[in-house]
Amino acid sequence: MSLGRFPTYEAEERRRTSRPPGVEPVPLSGTPAPALPPHVVAAVAEILERPMQTPHVRGVAPLRVALAAELARTTGKRADPDTGILVTNGAMQALGVCFRSLLAAGDEVIVPTPCFFFAGPIRAAGGVPVYVPGSAADRWRWDFVSIERAIGERTRVLLLCNPGNPTGVVPTREDVADAVALADRHRLLVVTDEAYEASLWENADLTSAFGLGENVVVIRSLGKSLSLPQLRIGFLAGPSEHVEACTRTLEWDCLRVGVAAQAAALAALDGPRDWLDQIRAGLASDREVALAAIRATPGLDAAAPLAAPFLFVGSTSGASVTDGLDAVGLPVVDGAAFQAPGYARLPFGGATAARVALNEALERWSRLPTSELQAG
Repeated sequence: MSLGRFPTYEAEERRRTSRPPGVEPVPLSGTPAPALPPHVVAAVAEILERPMQTPHVRGVAPLRVALAAELARTTGKRADPDTGILVTNGAMQALGVCFRSLLAAGDEVIVPTPCFFFAGPIRAAGGVPVYVPGSAADRWRWDFVSIERAIGERTRVLLLCNPGNPTGVVPTREDVADAVALADRHRLLVVTDEAYEASLWENADLTSAFGLGENVVVIRSLGKSLSLPQLRIGFLAGPSEHVEACTRTLEWDCLRVGVAAQAAALAALDGPRDWLDQIRAGLASDREVALAAIRATPGLDAAAPLAAPFLFVGSTSGASVTDGLDAVGLPVVDGAAFQAPGYARLPFGGATAARVALNEALERWSRLPTSELQAG
């Protein structure tokens, strides 16, 4: 089937072609992509300096063991590294192989919103996303009454985005338990996308559905959690029959994941993590700077995110904000891409260094004519 462009790329292209003359882009980003520390570089170099063995399609065994330990640490539940884990080319591929392996044409996936761009991988599998909106007034909490009402004869999956992207919401343990219980009552598979599980703010505590249920597939992004975004490395874990089905699909996609990216991920997991602590501390500072800048701008507001490197920015008047923020050089993605029109997702990585440019852009936004502020 024909799919539209990935929303982030579409937004980048729009900015390149439509930004007003003289407006410089504000250098904000999501997941940092730093120079890697010596122990990670050395691990990759060692792999590249010797003849490379063909890895198992599920991923190199030591990495799967390390991922099983990481899941046990963060969810309280250990996956079988031999049969319960599949290493993928990023979390995006994990989503794709998951849905193409576990859905039949016409199967429905319940998706609480606002959420990441799940329509692409669901529709590519022949599935049908069924969106269940949350509300800002309820802090984007999952609406279980509406979720249950949306379940029909073709519903097969309840898809959770935890932590929330773009909202930065971290569901409570009670909400995650309720979601798993609801899925169990209706014999649904839970797929939990936890790409930002390591980007938590204000001592937020993540509860994973993987640790609370049996019929759960968890998807994570090592590119995000280990600041290796350009290496495209992720994984999924779950019941062995589901992982086996996903493995067969990945074989036909790409045969296996590259060994250099796997070596980097293993070294980052097993080695010292002080460099990651420094990156997260920097992002936490960026969060405070960006949040203060938005809240100091008349007409704009954003709830403080408890996770992920984004602010979900709205207008105090309820008007759409994307076009106006685009026009002053801010790298936003329209809320409609997340099933929440009127809002815009703004990354805050780099906000401390770009504080002056950010504040100047927001000042320009506040001076835009009303017609431009409300465009879109």
